[in-house]
Amino acid sequence: MATTMTRSAFLKLLTKHLYPVLKGEGFEGSGQTLRRIRGPIVHVFNVQGASGGKACYLNLGAHYDFLPCEGGAFVPPAEIEESHCVFRERIEPPPGAAFGWAYGPDQASAEESVAFIVSEWARQGHAFFADHDAYPASCERLLRQTEPDAIHPARTLILARIARHLGDTDRARALVHSGLARAPEPATSLKAKLEALLAG
Repeated sequence: MATTMTRSAFLKLLTKHLYPVLKGEGFEGSGQTLRRIRGPIVHVFNVQGASGGKACYLNLGAHYDFLPCEGGAFVPPAEIEESHCVFRERIEPPPGAAFGWAYGPDQASAEESVAFIVSEWARQGHAFFADHDAYPASCERLLRQTEPDAIHPARTLILARIARHLGDTDRARALVHSGLARAPEPATSLKAKLEALLAG
């Protein structure tokens, strides 16, 4: 059966059923992106249409306003998009052949999908944002639970910046050294940023 539900119709269902839940938890906004700002922490929820026009992705982002965004710029908290966030995830749909959350062939199947999204928000959404729920406690917990050599060298840069912001210079240096030791040869920009952090 051909897909008859459209992105705009699906977004209307999300606006009706999911957005009141998000707004009850402190998110603000409308359309495809909602934000919740808690001190230096920015939480972002975003609906992204998948190519083909038959499904969407539900993107989650968390960012700390003292960190440069993805791409290197500093963006005002009220303008931060999910793509700017250094911590990102998606609310994953049930396993299946399709990528993303399918709009479905009719209103009833779309409403069923949105009802499931609301329940998955309480499970996946809450779990993601719980890792970035309070400053500085979330940052301290993140640093404490991370083994530098077990993460991607690019992630060591983010965590080293967090450690330095918190005044934990020993941990920042350990993260930088780990990143520099494992960064691939072509990653000259990453190495330069790590070395700048060490020099600073």
